[in-house]
Order: sequence, then C-alpha cells, then structure tokens
Amino acid sequence: MKKTIKACAALVMAGSFAFATSASAFSDVTDASNAKIAEALQQQGVMQGVGSDLFAPQSDLTNAQAIQLIVNAFDLKTDPGTDDKPVSSFNTDAWYAPAYEAALDNGIETVKKSDSVNAKITREAFASLLLEGINTTGQYPTTKMYIAFEDEKEFTDTHMGAVQTLGNMRILSRTESKFRPQDPITRMEAAEMVYNALEFINNVGGDNQTEDGTGANDLNVTTKTEADGRIKATLKASMPNPGYGLKIENVKYENGKAIIEYRVTNPEPGMMYPQVITDVEVSTYLTETHTEVAAQPIDGSTGGSDAKLLQ
Repeated sequence: MKKTIKACAALVMAGSFAFATSASAFSDVTDASNAKIAEALQQQGVMQGVGSDLFAPQSDLTNAQAIQLIVNAFDLKTDPGTDDKPVSSFNTDAWYAPAYEAALDNGIETVKKSDSVNAKITREAFASLLLEGINTTGQYPTTKMYIAFEDEKEFTDTHMGAVQTLGNMRILSRTESKFRPQDPITRMEAAEMVYNALEFINNVGGDNQTEDGTGANDLNVTTKTEADGRIKATLKASMPNPGYGLKIENVKYENGKAIIEYRVTNPEPGMMYPQVITDVEVSTYLTETHTEVAAQPIDGSTGGSDAKLLQ
C-alpha cells in the first residue's frame, strides 16, 4: 500500500536548509508561482529558507542538501543509530548523516556515501534521486511516451530513464526544449520538481492497489436503473495496462448502504501487455434496498455474495 505523504517536522541544521523563522513571503522570490511553491514547501517542513526572508532560488544544491530534501519530502525514516553501508570517509556526526541513513534504509540507490557531500548535484542526478523518493510511496501508472530533448546526447544513460518517467508523470515542465542534464540544479528548480511530485502523488495516489503495488486509480461507482427495475452498479478504474482487471467478490448491505467489495486482478503471468493506461470496469446487480452505494477493496480472500454478478 502506498504510504501517505506527511508534512514532516522542519529540521534545524547548518547550511542552506537552516530553519527560517518566518512563514512570510521570501523577498528574493518574485515570481508568483515560484513564491507559492517555496512557501508551501516551507510550511510543510520540506525545504526551508536561508534566513528570515530569503530562499536563495538560484543557489545550487549539493549532494547532501538534495538528499535531505528528498528525505524531508517523502518522510523517510530509519532506526536511530544505524549505519547502513559504512564508509570511512563519511562523517557520521554531520548534520546530513541521518538523511543519508534514512535514504539508504529506504532503498534509494542514487545515494552514495563515497560521493562528495559538498559537490553540486546535476539536474539528471536529482531526477533519479527524486524518482526513487517517489517510488518509496508506491508504484504509479504512467504513459510511455518518449520525450525528446534537444540536448539528449548530453544525458548519462543511467539517468535518462528517470527523466523520461518524470516527464510522463508531468512532474517536469513541458515548456523547455532542453533539460540541461549536466547543469547543477538550483534550489528553485529542485523545489518545483519536488512540489510537482507531491502534487502528483496526492492526485494519483490512493489505497486501491494491485498485488505488485500498482494503483487502481480514479475508481468510481455508478448506478443505473434497468428497464426491468433492477439496479445495476458499475465500478470503473484506470489501470497501468490491459492485463489488469476488476473483480467483484461480494456485496453487503449495512444500514441502508450497499458496499461492493472488489479486488484488482493482475495480468496473466508470462503475457506481454502494452504499457498504456487502460479503463476497466465490472458490474453487478444490487438485490436489496439501499440509499447509498460504495466500493471497498479487499485482499485475495473471497466471501459469499448476495448479488447476482454479471458475466
């Protein structure tokens, strides 16, 4: 199941993520949309300013700052006192050490203790880091459209896939013809990507999951009265590919409410399906009087049904 993104507590630390004492507008962020992003992330404890009213939008992020940002954004935790993949040159007492441990403990492979913590992180490397952060919250269906960049020859092979995925999630701006993969990412650029990622998760996320963690997105229930007076209820959802489906396992009636219990069926093993978002639906007839209809996901277990399922 996808975990819920929570507003994590702001951390008091040295460097550019020092806690800002005011939630007012940053004086050095003049663009309205950027100001909204900066203030939202500050209020959530995700990314702080560099003083009482400065955000330093054009300053470049270091590896340590970027990792702290991702840990804050996705509320990554670890057991206190752990030292995952120890490296002798890594300062375990530094302000950034807990963030490294949290990232590594959550399986983020982009994080390397052997890399210079003060080196500037490139735009393509941050894209990979961000995608790994997103993936700690669940797997999401996306389109597979290839996005062409004028400077695509400048990409490193290991990061191109992440950039393409973020583009298809619409986390990246579609207005830029160049990505500038080897340029250091600025604080404002990183803030915008993180903000868009959190918006994406909140909009697409949900608790209806396939067995491999892929969501049954935008599930809705509709009812229709047939000519013979029967009430037909239909569940409809978007799936990652045509191999997924919906199956109604049971309908129960409680206090005048019809509750349709369903599960997501997974693709047949060994079959290949095009990776395109597909709408699927399943219907049943309701057999008792009700004033409200709701859908409820269940696990693989099944129960007896008092509804007549459509073939």
